[in-house]
Amino acid sequence: MKLYLVAGSKSDMLKRSLEENQDIEVVYIANSFEEALNHLIRNSLDFDSMLLMDAGIVENTESFTDTLNTLRELMNSSYPNITIKFITKDPVYLNNYNNIVSGDDRFEVYFVDNVRIPISYIQEVCLKNQNKKSSRIQPVEKQVADDSSKTSDEKLTQTLTAKSKTIFGVRLPFFSKSNASEEKLENGETNNSIIGSYVQPKQKISLVSKDFRKVIVVTGCRGAGATSTAANLAIESSAQGLSTILVDMDIQYRGVNLYFPKFGDEVEYNPDLSYSLVRCVIKPDSYDINSCRINDNLFVTTLAYSISSKDKLLEIIDLKKLSAFINFLRLKFNVVLIDMPISTLSKYSQLLTQIDSIALCVNNNLYSVISTVRTVEDLFVKEDLVLFTVKSRPVLTKYNEANRHNGKTFTPELACKIICELGGYNSDLTPAGIVPYSREFDLQIDSGQKITSTNKVYKNHYFTILKNLL
Repeated sequence: MKLYLVAGSKSDMLKRSLEENQDIEVVYIANSFEEALNHLIRNSLDFDSMLLMDAGIVENTESFTDTLNTLRELMNSSYPNITIKFITKDPVYLNNYNNIVSGDDRFEVYFVDNVRIPISYIQEVCLKNQNKKSSRIQPVEKQVADDSSKTSDEKLTQTLTAKSKTIFGVRLPFFSKSNASEEKLENGETNNSIIGSYVQPKQKISLVSKDFRKVIVVTGCRGAGATSTAANLAIESSAQGLSTILVDMDIQYRGVNLYFPKFGDEVEYNPDLSYSLVRCVIKPDSYDINSCRINDNLFVTTLAYSISSKDKLLEIIDLKKLSAFINFLRLKFNVVLIDMPISTLSKYSQLLTQIDSIALCVNNNLYSVISTVRTVEDLFVKEDLVLFTVKSRPVLTKYNEANRHNGKTFTPELACKIICELGGYNSDLTPAGIVPYSREFDLQIDSGQKITSTNKVYKNHYFTILKNLL
């Protein structure tokens, strides 16, 4: 079969892997979905199927919807016999795809809930249903009746849960039970009273001039929610039209990998990307090829889990190179977000002069507040401590309105008051915002989908935090 491949900057590598199966011939390649559409409009091409991967989607959700609608119209007029095969880990793209092409059997979708997608699985998807004449996709019941199709399905669904969901009559491989709640998240629905009590008006305003440049460090004690905050702020910043890069300086845990599985996908096609952070620090102007582009406005650089924390190359990330890297990013991006543990920030404390603001993540309970204040005091010398306190704005993560202190509600204002009393902060310290705790919040890790993209209430909260940090 002749394949049109749309898989991001690593399409060439995936092409070679796919063509190890002699039944697959990749005849055309595009780095992005929009690029592929423009190519189809300008040329009359001969191919059987288009394979679209998440890495090939660099536009935002609205642009993705527009591109998909235009492609469908083009297929009706010029390419009636081709199929579109979409492999995705993103519930939002899955829902949009479903809403637009539901009932059109030329469109297939496969939702994957694994960190990495085996090449053998992608090959199976490419070849699936290629011999169908009338209907490219048949209901599961009909496929089981066909022995050859049944054999293919068994290979494709070897890791399926016992009762996988279906879409367009096709089973969704590796489907996570946690994603059953995605539709509710899309509509901002939740059973958690904490979220409901903090509903804010819908905000759609420009944060500031697009000419500004800000470096924000997101930090906190382990478990305080710094990585989830950094990931969601990055998504919200890019959604506001601000060019953004998220730098994961949590070299030990590398939690950004969990929130952006697209990075792991690209590492599979390009193993050199495993050292993304190191390569970017060594040569900052290579960020466009040595980091992962999540959408039009957002890049992410981190280390793959496969890299040992004792790897000698990590020693290259010294103060001088890291400082030069941050200065370069400031020139290229509106917002530079750095996920950095407090211990790492103290190690590179001289960077405090380059940082515009610090999102200090803390929970609204006495233990978390005291632990955070004491940790900061222990790690920073007096001169650095002054800079740290001046630039910090508390972010109350995993916020629980039921928490009390001395009989009073443990509000963000109370948390700031205690921080000031214990840590020598200015008395006018104000919180940057709150992130309510809910079961849906925890589902981010399972789905790989940031909650600011799926829940309007959380989107408002992260918008407020971002605005206050800028």
